[in-house]
Amino acid sequence: MSSENHTLSEGQYHRGGADDLRSPCPILNSLANHGYIARDGRNITGSQLKAGLEHIGLGFDTAGGLVKIAFQDHVDPPAGSPRTTANFGLRDAGQVNEDGDPVLNLDQLGRPHAIEHDVSVTRQDRALGDYVHLKPDLYQQLLASSGNGTSFSISDIGKLRKKRFEQSKTDNPELDLDKRMHYIACAEVGGIMGVFGKGLYHVPKEYIQAIFGEERLPFDEGWRPRWTKLYLPELAP
Repeated sequence: MSSENHTLSEGQYHRGGADDLRSPCPILNSLANHGYIARDGRNITGSQLKAGLEHIGLGFDTAGGLVKIAFQDHVDPPAGSPRTTANFGLRDAGQVNEDGDPVLNLDQLGRPHAIEHDVSVTRQDRALGDYVHLKPDLYQQLLASSGNGTSFSISDIGKLRKKRFEQSKTDNPELDLDKRMHYIACAEVGGIMGVFGKGLYHVPKEYIQAIFGEERLPFDEGWRPRWTKLYLPELAP
């Protein structure tokens, strides 16, 4: 970890540098950039990740469920077999810190045959190159998908996902998006709406710009974590 990271207080925004690990998920990257999980993206314990997710408004069941799945040892599915929940673990076998606690690194969220999927709204598909970092033209396409120009509805994001699917079918002969991955993609939209939504089913454009464009929680734009936590029944009504 850089000496600069040591001088930052929890909650203070500082974007990770070249030596810091980051994931394909802008929300988890934002948690690291604010110091709610390890700023260098390394050796994150389950309790630290759960606390970070609860900090932005996830309920104990939602945060705990995500952490439980992520902290399983990763096992690749047999060749030609569909992925199951057993393949969604992200850790290497025996991956622990100096205290013997299970840990994972942010870049492990992008490992193949786990939870990362093609047809991201801001990342290109794995077979097409860099699937971890923001792709500028896809980000601009996301911003342009707002129906009213000021916020994003579930319908806006749904239409964009359909557009991205058609783009991937054209551009990526190795497209990998099975039904389970599609459900994960839909849950991601629900999570963004539930955590960052303002009013009924819409997220302000400036929040999206902060999260996806800067990997920053939109405190400066007026966002605050929910008073009532986001529990699983709300994500899957």
